[in-house]
Amino acid sequence: MNEIMQPTLEEPTAGAEALDGIAELVQVDRALESWRDAGFDLTAAVGELIDNSIEASATNIRISTVPKFNAGVKKVEAMAFADDGNGIDPAVLANVLSLGFSTRYNQRSGLGRFGVGLKLATLSHARRVDVYTKIHGDETVWHTFLDLQMVSEGSQKNIERQAVAGYPEDYVDLMQDAHGKPLASGTLVVWSKIDRLESGGRFKNDLRQRMAELQTFIARAYRQFMDTSGLRIELNGREITLHDPLFLLENPRVTERFGEDHRGRVLENDAIKIDGYDVVVTVSVAPEALIQPRFKGDAPIAKDFHIPDNEGKISFLRQGREINYELVPRLLPEGGKKAGDRYFAIQVEFPAALDEYFQVRNVKRGVVPVDKLYQEIKTRIHRPVMAARKMIQARWDAIEEQERPIGEDHAASTQVVAKSNLTAPRGRAGAGLTVEQVSEKIETVIEELQIDVEGTLDEAQRDARAKKLRETINEFPITMVDSTWPGRELFDITHLNGKAIVKINHGHPFVRQVADPVKEMAGRSANEVDLNDAMRLLRKVDAGIELLIMAYAKAENMHPTPDSVYSELRSHWGQNSASYIRSTMNERE
Repeated sequence: MNEIMQPTLEEPTAGAEALDGIAELVQVDRALESWRDAGFDLTAAVGELIDNSIEASATNIRISTVPKFNAGVKKVEAMAFADDGNGIDPAVLANVLSLGFSTRYNQRSGLGRFGVGLKLATLSHARRVDVYTKIHGDETVWHTFLDLQMVSEGSQKNIERQAVAGYPEDYVDLMQDAHGKPLASGTLVVWSKIDRLESGGRFKNDLRQRMAELQTFIARAYRQFMDTSGLRIELNGREITLHDPLFLLENPRVTERFGEDHRGRVLENDAIKIDGYDVVVTVSVAPEALIQPRFKGDAPIAKDFHIPDNEGKISFLRQGREINYELVPRLLPEGGKKAGDRYFAIQVEFPAALDEYFQVRNVKRGVVPVDKLYQEIKTRIHRPVMAARKMIQARWDAIEEQERPIGEDHAASTQVVAKSNLTAPRGRAGAGLTVEQVSEKIETVIEELQIDVEGTLDEAQRDARAKKLRETINEFPITMVDSTWPGRELFDITHLNGKAIVKINHGHPFVRQVADPVKEMAGRSANEVDLNDAMRLLRKVDAGIELLIMAYAKAENMHPTPDSVYSELRSHWGQNSASYIRSTMNERE
């Protein structure tokens, strides 16, 4: 094969200021050191190499790290990236490490475009990169490299390609198929002299966390390639399964966990037309099986499927590859994130031809739609996001209705009322009812409570819950039970021969936004309570109690002669509340 001129690294001239009016275009050693801070974090850097493998038609990509322990500090000493793609033409191999060179420069049909990805991605973490490649029909392994230390010392002035005996011994297994047979073609990229991947130090990220973030990024960013093209990516010998934040693609981990496939529900899937191209906006809500109870969104199952990561973020896909996954300021309706937003997902997909409309940078990060497009996306997602929030709220209500224990949630208060009732006047409401009439009313309450609203209990469990409720009603003067209905009532009362069944409406805003959060926080241990959260909740309780009393005053005010009707009610309410409060507070002091 004919030799070609290799890219040259000009040796820095000492004291450039001494040159009479002449300066170099680039002082290579300093420029390369500066370019190390081009904005590539680990996920962005690794993504550039995966992109190159996909462009080379690879179906298998293997990533391997070489750890090192030194004086209690764990670091990654080297990283290798292997693929079974078409390989790199030896005629251009040396150029792949030349800054600005790309066989796809400024093309708008693939993942690459700018001609800086491999180089800047490598320099952001390592001081040396070696590239080995083999093409179909040629058993020769070709090699080229760039070493910053050698450039600085002046011992590397060119990027050269050379034929070598084979792949480095430490990485031979990465360039073999599952049967141990050498790959017919492919490329191996090795980062070495890595100096920016370590644990330890006061402010450094934990290395294990960064590797976990890398795995999550790969699973999410390349989900469409894994789903439709059969792309297989390994990290340290373990295959990475796709993660679709919209839960619209089949996820084998979901099937493994639940024994069946669960998919999200599409609420919006429409295209915005720009210059003859489609910008596809999709909004979906997570499968019901993955929606956790209110205030328990960080449960292990939610974390396992990265649901807390959503939290109103938008996934931007360019050419099917996710290039940004962030919360876009002021894009969500009603001022931003709300409780439960982690359970819906938004995806905006566009072709590379529309890069300018999304202000795509060379690191494929920081996507920001231009103003008019931003407003159009904001309009498109408003209705489905509001619908998703209602669906999530309804799911929470159903979970709470199903899981709420009969009577147990209010056992302490029920005991206080029963104790006070020993010396209090007997109630008179509902007097004269027969045993059959009382039983009929109780059965009506049980039926209204819909003890098995989700159909998850067997007959014996349903009977046990109904029996427990009957026993509680018969034993105590006042029984409080939980329910949810769409009416405006805060509670409903059934009177039975001086006894009462109080049915609390958990669909009422006071219960949902004040009482339930207080009960949930009161059930935590002290170290699980965030002080700022507690203070915010206390302010809501303060306002809620005042508004509750004022709402009662307004209710009286609707009657033309309230004193003649409600004065006795006020007196009994105040007397009994004083008795109950004194009793329970004295016991808890």
